[in-house]
Amino acid sequence: MASPEITDFLSLTHRPDLGVLVARWQRQPLPDELHQGYWQILEVALAQQCRFWLIDARRRDNANQQNTPWMMETFFPAVGAQLGHSVYVAFLFAPAHLTEIEADTSVPPLTYFDGRPYHVQRFTDEHHAMEWLAACQQAKQVG
Repeated sequence: MASPEITDFLSLTHRPDLGVLVARWQRQPLPDELHQGYWQILEVALAQQCRFWLIDARRRDNANQQNTPWMMETFFPAVGAQLGHSVYVAFLFAPAHLTEIEADTSVPPLTYFDGRPYHVQRFTDEHHAMEWLAACQQAKQVG
């Protein structure tokens, strides 16, 4: 396992044994920290050529929905353009946080990601998130 890159708001660990980049938010980030953190995730993913990500947001107390347009219009398109292959992102949320996200009409439904070079799923259980990423890896190897 690669040594983690850690700030006070984000921990990043590339797990070559699992083929996964693990990003764990350590606390609720400020808007600038959120952007900085996501660019750090992309930077490490590019360096490791890792297209399977687990983003653990369970320590965040809200989804920063005001950043949804930035994620959809800036970050995710940059991910697709820079990595050049499909990227699979498993977001891990606390149950109340996920309920908040799914009830917010400004957050696109998961079907938004259909046909795009980035695939997203939302989870409340890390085991299920890792199973989904492993299934995506398996499907890419078979397909």
